[in-house]
Amino acid sequence: MAKSIEERVLGLIRGQRLVKRGDRVMVAVSGGKDSSTTAWILAKHAEDLGIKVALLHLYQGIPRYSDNALKDVKKLADKLKVPLYVHHWEDEWGMGLPGIVGRMRKASCYICGILKRYYQNVLPLEMGYNVVATGHNLDDAVGFTINNLITGQFEYIARLSPVLPESELTPRKIKPLFWIQEKEILAFAEENNIPFSRCQCPFQQLAPTYHIRRAFDVVEERRPGTRKAFVKNVMRLVERAKVAPEESKPNKCKYCGAPTRGKVCAVCKMKIRLGIKPERPRIQKEHVYVPEGAEGI
Repeated sequence: MAKSIEERVLGLIRGQRLVKRGDRVMVAVSGGKDSSTTAWILAKHAEDLGIKVALLHLYQGIPRYSDNALKDVKKLADKLKVPLYVHHWEDEWGMGLPGIVGRMRKASCYICGILKRYYQNVLPLEMGYNVVATGHNLDDAVGFTINNLITGQFEYIARLSPVLPESELTPRKIKPLFWIQEKEILAFAEENNIPFSRCQCPFQQLAPTYHIRRAFDVVEERRPGTRKAFVKNVMRLVERAKVAPEESKPNKCKYCGAPTRGKVCAVCKMKIRLGIKPERPRIQKEHVYVPEGAEGI
């Protein structure tokens, strides 16, 4: 199984040109099995692919969970011998995710999603990386698609792909595990002794996509291959309908330079509402971890 998964991932990377020689790839690692496996495969084959790999961890300040996740991410960086950049939300916001959620009075997963997407857009470019890789898998693709069908956000479904091109304001976004199921990734991570945290985010079960994915477990069990067929057919439907992602050029946020449809991005609006100075985020030097034997940053 391990060889099969690794070959399938590399086949996707090469077949759809997720990376190009000379790319600097920052893998967004939460500490979980999916992103850790993504980092493991990319780091293992970095020389053959002609890329440089580093890790990005967003320290959310969730009691117990965040500390456990960071410990496992550091173990991963040590094993892979790649640099690790850690962005502590408390440094920028003066509080962690629970505090931000409490003051914004919005759902935790809604706030977390906005912040993760924002930092994955801004921080890699700020640190000199032109590609960001995530651990999104086939289960995630199903949850993403159904949730956006339910909410009527069809423009997001048009972006259902293992790769989204870079722009002037955003890095290329790649999902090397796009066609791999969650249960396969778990088996692969355990077989290869990849360090990952088994501690789950306490807010996880509040996300609508969590329950969609669990419901699909039943369908997949009774009809194997349903997940892959569903995602492939949605992508075919989008192609036949000639539905393309919205290509209008975004504006630069007047405070931080991130892409936005208006003059001020959603994150800077949040900061203004909470009385925090809106500015472009940076990772502090003391939160850059370079394991012994790793190449410099």
